[in-house]
Amino acid sequence: MKNQCKNSAVGIFSTMLVYLLCVSSCKDELAMTTSEVSKGISATRTTTTLPFFKGVDLSYANELEDNGVVYTEDGQTKDVYQIMNDHGANLLRVRLWHNPTWTNYSTLADVKTSIARAKALNMYVLLDFHYSDTWTDPEQNKVPAAWLPVVDSLSILSDSVSNYTLRILNHLRDCNLLPDLVQIGNETNKNIMVRDTSELEPVNLSRNVTLFNAGINAVKLFNQNNSKSIKTVLHVAMTPSDALNWVISLNQLNISSFDMLGLSYYPQWQGYTPADLGVFTNTLKTQYNIQLLVAETGHIWTRKWNDNSINLMSKMASGYPEAPCPQLQKDFLVEVKNAVRDNGGAGVVAWGPEWVSASNVTLWGVGSNWENVAFFDFNNALMKPGGVEFLSENNVAVTFSVNMSGANISNGVYITGEFTLNDDSNWQIFPMKRVGTSSIYTFKTYLNKGQSGAYYYLNDSAWSAKETIPQACQLKWSSRLYTISQTLTQQTVSNVWSSCN
Repeated sequence: MKNQCKNSAVGIFSTMLVYLLCVSSCKDELAMTTSEVSKGISATRTTTTLPFFKGVDLSYANELEDNGVVYTEDGQTKDVYQIMNDHGANLLRVRLWHNPTWTNYSTLADVKTSIARAKALNMYVLLDFHYSDTWTDPEQNKVPAAWLPVVDSLSILSDSVSNYTLRILNHLRDCNLLPDLVQIGNETNKNIMVRDTSELEPVNLSRNVTLFNAGINAVKLFNQNNSKSIKTVLHVAMTPSDALNWVISLNQLNISSFDMLGLSYYPQWQGYTPADLGVFTNTLKTQYNIQLLVAETGHIWTRKWNDNSINLMSKMASGYPEAPCPQLQKDFLVEVKNAVRDNGGAGVVAWGPEWVSASNVTLWGVGSNWENVAFFDFNNALMKPGGVEFLSENNVAVTFSVNMSGANISNGVYITGEFTLNDDSNWQIFPMKRVGTSSIYTFKTYLNKGQSGAYYYLNDSAWSAKETIPQACQLKWSSRLYTISQTLTQQTVSNVWSSCN
């Protein structure tokens, strides 16, 4: 087959839709063009077995860099894809809009650049088809403008989905930029591909299933015709119980078999715990043979802003201290990863870890609504500790345990230390949890192998409530010292209040 991937700008446009008598389908025509970015990329992988995905959605990276953003790690300028990959990221998720006339990004040309950057690092790729010219989520899911004339003809609209999906995959094949996974829609809780937001409800799940099937079966047909094994993902932003009922309803409506259920999981909007997520992951796998992929997640490290764009998230995860900091951002993401992996899930993707403040213009203004969730500080320097370390396998589950026998615990028990640093590099006070009715209090976090640092306990949430540490165990400054093993994956640091025991 002639390679249709040529050097010039890429565009997507649709033929005029002739649907009198509904005899012809709505077909998108692609002006196929090539980019040199795909040169030197291996066409096939040596194995078909998928790893557990530790992913990042870097859909903003190209735009931010074009607007002058420079990322650094340890004081050195560094490519943001390389940063993520060096810390363990093995999957890129990237969004694709149909014909976004309001931006030059998340177009096919932009997506090709992103995929090429990922493949150059041997990363897997999840291509997120929004099937819209703009963002889709539970509050908006508008059909592409090119398909608006057939929005009321389900057969033609579903044919458009199928043809478009196939054409994109064929084009990416010709450019040697095929994804490994394809997401059919984005946060599809309500009606999808509708005329306007007034049509989001009541949900017509049967219509949705027809459109899902069009996308799923297009991928299957592509796989069959090209001897490929691209996986399919459906995606919602629901609680585990709602998501399970959604899957059950899809099965009753004869959904075509799909490989993974993608889930958005943010403390701001979903109040369940990582443990709850683990239970759902196991249920989905054992009862329905569907792997869970947390397609989007993130956690704040500060409540401060670095521009005038309103930040979308401010809540801490359920059960976490009300003290945002890079360490707790990391802890949440590690807990999510472990919950999914330990229960047979497919992986976890952090959304927008690169979305720092810049001069780019979004639909909501200039800058970022996410800089307090990104993995970089307000100078675009990678934070360590911080969220990026969830990608690593260098983490040790550390439990600080203190015996409070004979001490006053009427105001609770707390811990502080170097790992509690906030955005101003100040220590914070974290509450500890009582073990049953015992005198033992614990706090769990994830520290790096070989890490060490100062810490101590308090019996109130005030600095004056610091324990009296004997001189013999003041091993750093006037504090205790923890040292994390180089070999263990779990470690307990046990102490007695105001004692070296």
